[in-house]
Amino acid sequence: MRIRCYKNFRMTRKLLYFIVALGLLVSQRAFALSESGFKNLHIFSKILSQVEKNYVENVNDTELVQNSIRGMLSGLDPHTVYMPPQSYKELRTDTAGKFGGVGVEVWVRGGMLTVVAPIEGSPADRAGLKSGDKIIRIDGKSTRDLDLSQSILQMRGNVGSKMTMTIQRDDPKKTFDVTMTREVIKVPSIRSEVLDKEYGYVKIRSFQERTAKDLKKELDKLRKKNALKGLIIDMRDNPGGLLDQAVEVVDIFINKGVIVTTESRGKEIDRREAHGVATEDISYPIIILVNGGTASASEIVAGAMQDHQRAVALGTQTFGKGSVQTVIEMDDGSALKLTIALYFTPKGRSIQAQGIMPDIIVEDQPPEIAKDEKRGIRERDLPGHLEVPPERIDTREGAKLVTKTGKLDYQKKVALDYLKSWEIFKAGTAPLSRPLPK
Repeated sequence: MRIRCYKNFRMTRKLLYFIVALGLLVSQRAFALSESGFKNLHIFSKILSQVEKNYVENVNDTELVQNSIRGMLSGLDPHTVYMPPQSYKELRTDTAGKFGGVGVEVWVRGGMLTVVAPIEGSPADRAGLKSGDKIIRIDGKSTRDLDLSQSILQMRGNVGSKMTMTIQRDDPKKTFDVTMTREVIKVPSIRSEVLDKEYGYVKIRSFQERTAKDLKKELDKLRKKNALKGLIIDMRDNPGGLLDQAVEVVDIFINKGVIVTTESRGKEIDRREAHGVATEDISYPIIILVNGGTASASEIVAGAMQDHQRAVALGTQTFGKGSVQTVIEMDDGSALKLTIALYFTPKGRSIQAQGIMPDIIVEDQPPEIAKDEKRGIRERDLPGHLEVPPERIDTREGAKLVTKTGKLDYQKKVALDYLKSWEIFKAGTAPLSRPLPK
C-alpha cells in the first residue's frame, strides 16, 4: 500500500532527522545509517502510517513518536531513558537541589515503581517509606509499567497538595496506604555534627553542584571544635548525583593517584586523578557508612577511598550502579539519558550489579533483629541491568561481621566505637587505612 498522506511523510522525515541528530551527538562524527538501518526505518514508517490512518481511534503524532522511542530504549539497560520536555525540566531541577514533591528516590523494577531511598527529612522519610517498598498506586492510579520519567511526573504536584501512595512491602498479598503532603524539597547535600566531643560526623545526602565546597566548610567547622580525632562519612541512602562532585570529594582526602576510570565498549575513555596535594589533613582515621541505598557517585567515593586505603567502609553491600550516563538535549526541550560507559575503582574493580562490599559488615540493627529484615532493591534486581564485566569481578575477601549491641542508629554507633578503639589497635601514626584487626 502506498503512503500518499503528506502528514505521514512529514512524521517519517521528522523521525529520521531525530535519529540522524542523535547519532551525531552520540558518536561525535558523521552518522551513516547502514543499509539494514534504512530498511528497518522504512518498516517503521509503514507501521506508523498504518496506525495513523487506520487505528480505531484518533492518535496523537507526538505521543506515537515518544512511545516509539521509549519502546526502542526499553530493550537497553534501565538507566537509558527518553525524557519528554517536562521530565527533563524536572531532572535539571533535581541536580540543582530544590524541587517539589514528597522526596523519594525510585527505580522501575519488573514493571513496578520501587523505592531506592527516601530523602532524609522529606515527607516520604517521615512517612516511613523504606528501600524496596513497591509503590502500587498513586492517588488510586496504577503505576504498573510506567517508565521512570512518567512515574516522577505522577508523584509531583502543587506544593501543599496531598498524595496517597499504596505500598506493598513484605507480603505481596497485602498493601497499605500512605498519605503525604507535597512540599518544596530542599536538599542540602551536607550536614555535620560532633560525636562524643572529639569525633566528626558528616552526612552526604547526594552529590549536587556544591557538595565538595560544602563538605570543606563542614570539615572546617569540625576542626575549629577540635572534633577531628576521627571522622565518620555517612553515605547511606545516598542515590548519587554529579560525578565531578564525587571526584572532588575524594580529592579532598588523597594526595595522588587515580580516583575513577570510565570505559566504553572495552576501551578507557576517561581517567580522573587527584590534583597532587590533599586539601584535608590525612592523619585522622575515616569510616564510611554504606548500605543498599548507597548508589552511583557515592559508590565511586567509597570504592576510591577503599582502594587508596584512606578509609574503611562499614555497613552493608551497596546498590551496584556502576554505569555512566550522559544527557543529550533535543531541540524540542526533551532529552535522552544514555548509558555510555562503566566506571571502575582505582584498582580496576567494577561496581556494576555487585556494588561495594564493606570492609566491616554491620546490619542497620543488632544481629538478633537484623536477621529477620529483608534487603532493599539493588542494581542487579533491575530488568535489563548491565552484567558484571567478567574480567573485573571483585575478589575482595569477605568482610568481618560485627556483633556488638547498640542504640537506634546501630551502624553509626558501631562506627564511633571503632574510631574510639583505633588508638589501641593502630601501628605507629598510620591512619585508618585497612580493615580493623580481627
